[in-house]
Amino acid sequence: MGRMIEVQNVREGPSSLTIQPGDVLLFSAPGGHVRAGEDTIEMIGPLRSAVVGDNGAVITPMGVPNTVLFRALQVGRAVIDVIAGDVWSSPTPVVLSILVEPESPSHSG
Repeated sequence: MGRMIEVQNVREGPSSLTIQPGDVLLFSAPGGHVRAGEDTIEMIGPLRSAVVGDNGAVITPMGVPNTVLFRALQVGRAVIDVIAGDVWSSPTPVVLSILVEPESPSHSG
């Protein structure tokens, strides 16, 4: 079973991650890019957060995108960029190496 893995601080986190097929990486960031390994990982987004109001309407605040997701498709290696910082004044790409390994029996859900 896939996991939703939130990377809370891409600037201060590790420069490489090992995940499994079906896992989704969530970054609070305005964008990103798959540099290498598009057959291994895909980017979903950028997205803007929204909520459902009491009347069922979807409420989306104004502003730039604030979330980017990457989904592990299959075993392999990939390199991604995640944009950190203010998109208007100091966007900084953070490069992460991603290793997608088969799910180990001890971690199955």
